[in-house]
Amino acid sequence: MKLSRKYLLAEMTGPFLIGLASFTIVVLLHRFSRLAELVIARGVPAPLVGRLLLALFPPFFEITLPASMLLAVLLALGRLSADSETTALSGAGVGMRGIAVPVLLAGGIVFSASLLVAWKGIPWGFRETQRVLAQILVERTGAGATEHVFREIAPDVVIYPDRVSSDGQRMGGVFLSFRPPDGEEPLLVFAREGRFSPSKNGEGTGLELFEGTIHGDQPGKGLYRMASFGRMDFRVPVEVSDALRGNEPKGLTLPQLAERFERGDGTRTGNEYRYHFHRRLSLAFSCLSFGLLAIPLGLTHRARGKSSAFAVTLILVVLFYVFIAMAGLLEKRYPLSMVALLWAPNVLGLLFSAWVFWRSEHRMDVLPAGLRSLMEGK
Repeated sequence: MKLSRKYLLAEMTGPFLIGLASFTIVVLLHRFSRLAELVIARGVPAPLVGRLLLALFPPFFEITLPASMLLAVLLALGRLSADSETTALSGAGVGMRGIAVPVLLAGGIVFSASLLVAWKGIPWGFRETQRVLAQILVERTGAGATEHVFREIAPDVVIYPDRVSSDGQRMGGVFLSFRPPDGEEPLLVFAREGRFSPSKNGEGTGLELFEGTIHGDQPGKGLYRMASFGRMDFRVPVEVSDALRGNEPKGLTLPQLAERFERGDGTRTGNEYRYHFHRRLSLAFSCLSFGLLAIPLGLTHRARGKSSAFAVTLILVVLFYVFIAMAGLLEKRYPLSMVALLWAPNVLGLLFSAWVFWRSEHRMDVLPAGLRSLMEGK
């Protein structure tokens, strides 16, 4: 029995590592062009871009770890089924419930890694991204500006240029939004032209704006103010503010999120913290539910020939994220329904797995004929 468990764990290790690398590279592909542009066109030092790339990994692992676990079980059990090794296991008295033991062990390891990513990795990645972007602005001013894109180049500082020069230094049709240190409402700046200037003594990046207007609204006082300027110097702060670190859900650990949504008492901000808390936990727990769900599915498909492992993995991951997207739509108004949708895929997967294990005893093939034919690609 112990030998069969070690054998199954060894069979899952290779597909898991390959799947993790493949899924991570696929998810990163759409970021490579932007990172390459920072190095080639904007002249950003490669070490800074490397730090930025490293900070992007935790949010990607949140997705790729459960998907890799699902793929590993499907491929490992599919290979055993293709080689008729499941028949030998059945003859030795090892049924589907026996296979669940090493799968649960592997799922527990991946769940622990995913929980660590949700607990510490995502907040670290968010804060590191903010620090690196601020440092990029110091090292290579203007690297954060992109045509027709709203971009937060510093905490509470958003810029939108209509045109950007090839070196990223000069802009045309500039919109700037920033919140003064002692102001409740942000100020909006519209300028005909803008130009980044090097930082002075590491205090921050300079932004020169020409021929524009400043707009400020104070609803509490019933005031709306507007001022014109020919030239304005704006200093972009370098450090990440404590307010951003303390209020942005992506920068908080799981205990901090729990504290915030309990303190929010059902407000819009509290619901946002609740959404991120349950989203991270649900994704981490999916490593276990995906692993159990993959057992009956993996035993019915063949790893050689027309393997459906990748297709099944993509379908289940997409379905999982459909529930997450639907939960995000209910975040502001229906917090209980939002939580139910976030956990629904895990609950449904566990219920289906429990039903299969209840029927299995020492059998390996308990799926309905229609679903079995679909898995076998017939």
